[in-house]
Amino acid sequence: MMRQRSRDGIARGSRGLSGLMELVELVELVGLAGLTGLVGLVGLWVLLVGPSSAWGAPARSGRGAARSAAPEALPFDRAEGPVTVLVGAQVHVGDGTIIEDGVVQIRGSRIVAVGGPDTAASAPSGATVISLEGKRLLPGFIAAASPLGLLEIELESSTVDVERQDPHPVHAAFDASRAINADSSLIPVAAIEGVTSAAVTPRGGLLSGQVAWIDLVAGDHRGIVARAGVAQAGQLGQSAAGSRAASFALLQRALDDAGFYRDRRTAFERRQTRELEAHRLDLEALGPVLDGTAPLVVRADQASDLLALADLAAQSDLRVVVVGAAQGWKVAEALAKADVSVIVQPSANLPLGFDRLGARLDNAARLHEAGVRVGIAVLDDDHNARNIGQEAGIAVANGLPPEVAVRAVTLELARIYGMEAHYGSIAAGKVANLVVWEGDPFELSQWPAQVYVRGQAIPMRSRQTLLRERYRDLRRFAK
Repeated sequence: MMRQRSRDGIARGSRGLSGLMELVELVELVGLAGLTGLVGLVGLWVLLVGPSSAWGAPARSGRGAARSAAPEALPFDRAEGPVTVLVGAQVHVGDGTIIEDGVVQIRGSRIVAVGGPDTAASAPSGATVISLEGKRLLPGFIAAASPLGLLEIELESSTVDVERQDPHPVHAAFDASRAINADSSLIPVAAIEGVTSAAVTPRGGLLSGQVAWIDLVAGDHRGIVARAGVAQAGQLGQSAAGSRAASFALLQRALDDAGFYRDRRTAFERRQTRELEAHRLDLEALGPVLDGTAPLVVRADQASDLLALADLAAQSDLRVVVVGAAQGWKVAEALAKADVSVIVQPSANLPLGFDRLGARLDNAARLHEAGVRVGIAVLDDDHNARNIGQEAGIAVANGLPPEVAVRAVTLELARIYGMEAHYGSIAAGKVANLVVWEGDPFELSQWPAQVYVRGQAIPMRSRQTLLRERYRDLRRFAK
């Protein structure tokens, strides 16, 4: 279905057409209305208005259509390597499918086969076979909208790389992938609790910067980032400061100027265009958002902000995702109609600000019932990213179906960030990020028996577990 052009684009097209007619009248007065002069006139008009206006604007494909059918290889991919076969587990694929007595074959960093008991017969000789009888095998959890790797101690500035210190509200060129600390003590803390990937998200300003997708491979400074720039982060409402209407108008201007810059870059570099809202690097960084290859992931809670974002999605080809959405249940139908996905924290049911009045525990369930695609996360808290399973359990306790909750912490989050071809489910060809559970992964009393990241079993220890073991027996410290 053809999408309605934005009102801003229509207005600019009208202004451009009006300006063209005025220039025609002016040229007629000086006697230069011949064909050559008219061609030059149209060129002048395009230079002034730019092809990003509604009249003559290049047609855009639908949301996400720019993604290639065959996923690109990731930097760490290795096709060869020993084969590991996990057998006997109840496999929760991540898309709602459950395979009893399942078999998963891993070669290198990827899953090569998934199925029932017969799948084990296709394993090559010499493969390592691991029995998981009586256990559950799930995709690794994904920490969405997380500062993990950018922030260690909030009050120690040398460990805070989560935002650009710049008074200008547009920070779109800020690239989180360049500041990931692979030695963060919080990475193993989250990993041994079943979190295998994270969408590392900057904060600050109206447009905060580019989100980086990482796997939780502690200490791997070169290889921790799987893909940079998977999304553009932003924020509206109370966290953005200032008038809501002014913030949204600035967001629209920044997006419009990014399109103008993309289409008139040469003229801009020759200083032949109007002033633009932000630095050219910030405008250039918004290109993937305009093309639909990267989502615009915006932190917002109040219903009015959510409706404004739904309107933005409905009137454009932007892939809009809302993070937080404390009042999302109030406008769930509008979000579903505009195809706006939402990432919520189910436990965030306290009215900690005016934006969050009316927050409730069943927000995720009500959004799901309305047809909204829901992801679950621990928001703004790198130390407690490990609690994603608990958050999903709270959602289940308040009405979200269990397999929908599994999808909400795995495949749905991978889809939101455009990484579903590689992550989020247990399927052949996907990255082997897997977690073995003894019981219900959403029970607070349960913890993983083993975690696999990129096909490798990780050490099930962290700084916290080492401290626990060190001080478990206090008698040895007695004098």
